[in-house]
Amino acid sequence: MKRVILFSTLLFAALFASAQTQRGFIKTIGRPGKPGKNLSNVTVQAKGMINPVLSDTTGEFNISVPGKNDGDAIVFLRVKKNGFELKDKDLIGRQLVCSSRVPIIIQMLDCAQLEADKKRISDNAYRVAEENYQKKLAELERQQHENEISAEKYRNELQGLQDKYDKYLSLISDMADRYARTDYDQLDSIDYQINLCIENGELDKADSLIHTVFDPETVLERNRAAKREIEERIAFAQSIIDKAQADKEAILQDIEYAKRVASLCENLSQEYLLTNDKQRAIECLEKALRIKKILYGEESEEAMETIQTINTIKP
Repeated sequence: MKRVILFSTLLFAALFASAQTQRGFIKTIGRPGKPGKNLSNVTVQAKGMINPVLSDTTGEFNISVPGKNDGDAIVFLRVKKNGFELKDKDLIGRQLVCSSRVPIIIQMLDCAQLEADKKRISDNAYRVAEENYQKKLAELERQQHENEISAEKYRNELQGLQDKYDKYLSLISDMADRYARTDYDQLDSIDYQINLCIENGELDKADSLIHTVFDPETVLERNRAAKREIEERIAFAQSIIDKAQADKEAILQDIEYAKRVASLCENLSQEYLLTNDKQRAIECLEKALRIKKILYGEESEEAMETIQTINTIKP
């Protein structure tokens, strides 16, 4: 039995071999007719680093994270370049899974290009909205003039038309910002057509494409590059967790290892939440809870905190 435990401990230690360097790449997003490019001279700093690093001409950066192992959390404190901003506004301060095998991909936006794209999209949206409004108004007035509708129906239809027009105008700013941030390098041909229609103000055509080909609630939420990166990091972290034998005796033999597994489970749950997979996020937290109960006790503060987190995720 001792030999088995020793072998397991050595195996676990190998799985958590030090990943002193975290590799990553920084690129701009692709726009219509303008592919994204590698971004150099971006300042990158993670929690625990003394000095920041700069991305090279290929957009690559390597940050030293002393004491970090594969599966540990890594948190970015700064990713900055003058004239650019992060596509993922919540990247700074969020826990990511450290990996010696899977690089972190970071996308940035050219601020000047972003504002130009937002203006173009907004201008097109306002133009189309005004054209549609005037067209429908003219038809409504024709019906009223030719006595095809009553005066009361005319007033109701006119009020409804105005309400829809005002509501649409109120959405233009957010819509323009959203689609100006879309990475065209990662869209398939149909997604590309949908987004291009929206940028050009052809909203009816975009709506038709969405409803005939995709689920309208999810189609424009996809960013395949980000999704692939998250899935790779999830698979890597999950492979470590699956190899962990979370029985009481093994945990007590290597308490520090058990703590790392629990932490990894919690970090992985956050990755699953990014893909809106609440069930797997809860499963990871339940694994962490099982370990914490062994380490700290059934009613410990650590266990209670995890239980509370699980309850906040459950529907």
